[in-house]
Amino acid sequence: MNKWTWTITSYAKSFDHWGFLSSKSELAFPSLLQSFNNFNIFFLLSSLLLFSNSFFIFDNLYFFNQNFQNYFLLIVLLVLVAVYDFHVSRLIIKYELDFLLTCTFLSSICLCFADDFLIFYLAVEFQSLTFYIIASFNRHSEYSTEAGLKYFIFGAVISCFLLLGFALIFLSAGTTSFELITTLTFGFKDYFFSLGFLLILITLFFKIGAAPFHYWLCDVYDGSILSATLLFASAPKIIIFAVLIKMAFVVFQNLHFEFVNFFNFACLTSIFIGTFSAIYQKRMKRLFAYSTIAHTGFILLGFLSASAESTKAIVIYIVIYSLLSVLLFSFLIFVSTSQQNFPKYLINWTSFGLKNYFAALTFTMIMFSIAGIPPLAGFFSKFFVLLAAITNNYLITSFIVIVISSIACFYYIRLIKIFFFSANSKNSFWLSSSKPKNTDLLISAIMFFNLFFIFKADFLSFFSTVVCFSIF
Repeated sequence: MNKWTWTITSYAKSFDHWGFLSSKSELAFPSLLQSFNNFNIFFLLSSLLLFSNSFFIFDNLYFFNQNFQNYFLLIVLLVLVAVYDFHVSRLIIKYELDFLLTCTFLSSICLCFADDFLIFYLAVEFQSLTFYIIASFNRHSEYSTEAGLKYFIFGAVISCFLLLGFALIFLSAGTTSFELITTLTFGFKDYFFSLGFLLILITLFFKIGAAPFHYWLCDVYDGSILSATLLFASAPKIIIFAVLIKMAFVVFQNLHFEFVNFFNFACLTSIFIGTFSAIYQKRMKRLFAYSTIAHTGFILLGFLSASAESTKAIVIYIVIYSLLSVLLFSFLIFVSTSQQNFPKYLINWTSFGLKNYFAALTFTMIMFSIAGIPPLAGFFSKFFVLLAAITNNYLITSFIVIVISSIACFYYIRLIKIFFFSANSKNSFWLSSSKPKNTDLLISAIMFFNLFFIFKADFLSFFSTVVCFSIF
């Protein structure tokens, strides 16, 4: 039995045993819960150590450098730790959450290191089932139940597309191994093979919420609890973009040129729909859901050219935007801990800056950074992606993206206007005088993250260069 099988089997047996004991009130459930939390932390750290030192998990992994996956998995692990901490801060202490977050990290590992379409499909379904449950985690809310149900229905349909794509590729190539398919794509022309790759791209675009496959995203964001929204906005996108880089630039690298127009269409459609739909939103989380779609289009701009420069730009954008998403939803959770109910509508934030000046100032910095205002961190992410596109002669697409991105600044500035320059309203609120846990740490992280890249933008450039050397 190899390390991978032993690890999963041991964890499954332990969870089954503790899950049985946790139902016994006479056996002190809280004590078992704390032990289970400690076991989850140990399992996550030991799994990361296992996969960083031994890469014989599935066979034939060496054609795609393992360091590339490790960088993305580390970011996902940090996001999961943040999500768990926010659940604890809201006193949402349920042992199911620990198991679901562990399954999320485990499925992310499987996705990153999968070297076969069958393993890849099982990993995608494993992650999807986990997210369906997390989306409907607040079973007492109709919106949360609706979000989980919609996510499940759309996810089930898109899984059929993924399985059909794998079947067409197997029909043409006679194998499901990534390494063998990489060698076959040199000079290999087949209609079913190309159609199979197209179906895989559609599935991955659905997972990252790229238009026109984004219809599930806004309802899931709006219906889920805040910490679940934080998870959906960062962790799956990091992993799926890592997989998309692997598919487009390594496994199907010789088919990339045939699908440039498809990437271009998804890029422009995502930016257009995300930007202009966000302008008309009146609910906070739906606004940021459409903003996420627009940023997804920006990342897809880097996929138009299979070069080291574009890959470097993609990595920079993924890292910065993922951390900005964590900071954004961390701030929203910070506000929700001071209120009985999260202020869902934009009108509820009227005069927030006049009553809570320093908190609104930190939120303003996040907004400027996400909008790409120089010299904050978000500016560098957009700058490198546009620079890579212009360098590879995608001038018209770059011009359209710049124009729409300028329009997108409107709804970010509108938020700031609501905070500071709108008239007082009975719907506005004060933050609690007793500061929530980790408030100082949150504000310091926001300031440090944005200001760090003003002076040390070359640090992230160096990091992305190291990642590119892991690929090419």
